[in-house]
Amino acid sequence: MIMDKKIFAESKNKIHRYVAERRLRDAFSYARSLAATLRCADIDEEIARAEQSYRYMLEYAARGAEDPGRDAMVQELGATVLEAVDRLERENLRAAEPAIYFNTLRYEATRKGVTIGSLLQAYKALAAEASIFNVVTTGVHSPKAKRSALEREELEKQLFNKVWVTHPLSAADEEELRNALTGSALPPYVRELLAWAVTMGGLHYFDSRRVGLLLSCYTTEQPRLWSAGIIGVGLMLAAWPGRRLSRAVSAQLAAARELPTWLSDLRMVNMELVKTIDTDRITRKIQDEVVPGMMKLKPEIDKKLKQNKIEELDPSEMEENPEWQALLENSGVADRLKEMTEIQQEGGDVMMGTFSHLKTFPFFAEVANWFLPFHSDYSAFVGEGSHSMQMVAEVIDAAPFLCDSDKYSFMFSLEQVPAQQRELMMSQFQAHESQLAELRAASLNLPDADRRGMVNRQIQNLFRFFRLYRRKGEMPNPFTEGVNLAGVELFASELRDAEVLSLIGEFYFSHGYYAKALEAFTLVGQLTLPGADIYQKMGHARQKLGDYAGAAADYERAEMLDSRSDWTLRRLARCYMALHRPTEALERLKVLEDRHPDHAGTALNIGRCLVELGRYDEAVHAYYKAEYLDSRSTKALRPLAWCLLMLRDLPQSRKYYERVIAESDPTPEDYLNLGHLAMAEGNFSEAMNLYSLNISARSAGKQLTGTERAAVVDGFIADMKADAPYLRRAGVDPELVPLIIDSILYNS
Repeated sequence: MIMDKKIFAESKNKIHRYVAERRLRDAFSYARSLAATLRCADIDEEIARAEQSYRYMLEYAARGAEDPGRDAMVQELGATVLEAVDRLERENLRAAEPAIYFNTLRYEATRKGVTIGSLLQAYKALAAEASIFNVVTTGVHSPKAKRSALEREELEKQLFNKVWVTHPLSAADEEELRNALTGSALPPYVRELLAWAVTMGGLHYFDSRRVGLLLSCYTTEQPRLWSAGIIGVGLMLAAWPGRRLSRAVSAQLAAARELPTWLSDLRMVNMELVKTIDTDRITRKIQDEVVPGMMKLKPEIDKKLKQNKIEELDPSEMEENPEWQALLENSGVADRLKEMTEIQQEGGDVMMGTFSHLKTFPFFAEVANWFLPFHSDYSAFVGEGSHSMQMVAEVIDAAPFLCDSDKYSFMFSLEQVPAQQRELMMSQFQAHESQLAELRAASLNLPDADRRGMVNRQIQNLFRFFRLYRRKGEMPNPFTEGVNLAGVELFASELRDAEVLSLIGEFYFSHGYYAKALEAFTLVGQLTLPGADIYQKMGHARQKLGDYAGAAADYERAEMLDSRSDWTLRRLARCYMALHRPTEALERLKVLEDRHPDHAGTALNIGRCLVELGRYDEAVHAYYKAEYLDSRSTKALRPLAWCLLMLRDLPQSRKYYERVIAESDPTPEDYLNLGHLAMAEGNFSEAMNLYSLNISARSAGKQLTGTERAAVVDGFIADMKADAPYLRRAGVDPELVPLIIDSILYNS
C-alpha cells in the first residue's frame, strides 16, 4: 500500500518532534501506525522491540533504580525510531517515485543475487585480467585493452549505484566496503568512487555505518581518499543534525580526533565548503563583466593584428608590447583579470562558468561519472590509434587547477575539434613530451601544502554535480543554503572557536553574505568578549539586511568600546534617522561636526534631523553650510528650498527651487512643492499648472490605461492631503486643497 506523500510527511514531522521532545511513547505509536499502514511487518517488529525496551526502562526507573546509562538509551531508542521512519518513507516512495534515486533502486531490486560483495569480487577479477602482465603482453592500446576498460567502467557504475541506493547497509555490506576502501585490491580511483557513493547514499538517508566507512577513508591517509572521507563525514553530519552515531562509529570519530592532522583538516575542509557560497557570484562576474569586456576589445585586437602579418608576430613580443597592456588597462579588463587571479589564489572557483556549458556530453548523464576521478586509462582515451589522446589525458591529469569533471569536459571537447586541428595539437604535445613527463612526475610528488588544493578540487566536483547535473532537482543538495560545519553539534569542540568563526565571518562579510556573517559573528560573541570591530561588522550586516534597530544596538556597543570611531558614529546616526529618532541622531552628528567641521555630508544629515524635529530655522543654517562646503552638489538645494518655504521666505524658496529645476532633472515631488510655493504666493494659476506637471511626471511619459491614470491621480490626491499641514504652515488655507484637487480633475 502507498500513502500520500503529504500525509506521510505530516506524520514524519510529528515523530521527529516527539523524539526531540523525548516523548518516545507517542513517537513509537505513530511509527507503528505508519508501518501497519504500509504493511512493513519487519520494520513494525523492530519498532515493537525498541518500544518494549523502552517500557522495561520505564519500569526500572519507576522503582527508583539508579541508571547512569538511561539518557544514552533514550537517545539510542529515539535514533532507532527515526531510522525506522526513514526506511518506511523509502518503502513508500519505492514503487512509483520518478526520481533517479528510486529509478535506480527499482532497477537494482530486479537484479536478484547481486550484492555489493558479489560486485566487488567481479571487479577484482576483471582488474586482475588488466594487470601489468596482461598490458605488457597485449598492449595498452589494443582492442582487447579497450574492451577490458569498458567492462571495468560498466562494473564501476554498477558498484557506485549499488552502494548509493542500498539502505541501510548491512554488517556484511559494511565489512566488504571497509575492506575494499582501506585495502589495496582496487585501484585508488575506484576506492575514491566508492567513497563518494557512500556519501551520496548518506545524503539521501542517514546511516551511521556510512559515517564509519568515511572515517575509515580519512584515516587511511591515502592520496585523495582521505579528503573524500572527511568531506563526506562533514556533509553527512551537516545534512542530518541531531542524528546519533552508533557507539562503534562514535569511537571511530574519537580515534580520528586523536590524529595530528584532524583539527587542521576539518577546519580547512569547513573553510573550503564555506567558500562555495561565492561560486555563483564569481561565475556571474566572469559572465557579466570579464567576458563582455574581452568581447568589446575584439575589434581593436583584430585591427592591430591586421597591421602585421600573422606569421611575423612573435607571441613573446605581443605579451611585452606596452600597447597591448595599455589596451587591457584602459578597458578595465586588466583589473578584472587581476581580480580573478586573486580569487583563484584564495581558492575561489573561477572555472565553474567556463566549464558549465561542457557538461552535456553523454558521459555526464550517469550520476556515477560525476564522481569518477580523472584517469588517463579511461576507455575514451585508449585503444588503437589513441596514443596521442592518452598523452594529452596524462598532461591534463597533472593539471593542478582543474577538478575531475572539468578534465573530462576538456577531453570530450577535444574530440569535437576538427581532425586537422586536433592532429596539430597532438603533434605539439608530442614535440614537448620530455617536458610533459617532468610535469607528470611532479604531480606524483605533491607536498603536504597541496592538501588544501586537493580538498578544493574535490568540493568543486561535488558543487558541479549539484549545480549542473540535468536532474539535480531530484537530489538533496547540501549547498542550497551554504555549508558551515560549525553548526554541527559533533564538531563544536573543533569549529566553535572564536578565531575560526571570525575567519568564516570575515569571508562572508567581505563578499556580502551578511546573514551568514551575522550568524558567525554572533557565535563569536557567545565565545568571547567581542571588540568594537566585531560589533561594527554585526551592525553593518544588520543594516544591510534592513534591521536598523538591531544595527543601532550593535553600533551602540561598538561606540561604548571605541567612542573615537567616526565610522561608527556616522552609521549609528543613519540608523537613528531610519528609525525616526532624530534627537539621538543629531547628538552623534554634532560630535562628528565638532571633529570635522568641513564635512558637507554631516551638515546635510544635521539638516535632515532638524527638519524632522520641525526646527526649520536651524535646518536652513545647516543646509546653507552644506551648500557652501560643496557648491558643485545639488543635494542641499531641495531641502533648503523646502525649509525656506516652511519659514515663509518665499522669494528665497523660489530662488532655490528654480535652481533645482535648472541644475538637475526635476522629479514629480519638485513640481508638487513648487505648486505649494505658488499657492503660498497666491498664484493659483501657476499652482494649477505645476500640479498638472506633477501628475504628468508621475506617468513618466507613458501612455496609461484608464485604471493606471486613476491610480496616478489617486497618488496625487493622497500627497496633497498629506501635505495639508505643511501648506497651512506656509500660509495656505487648507480649505483650498479640495478645491484645487477638483479643479485639477476637471481640467485633466
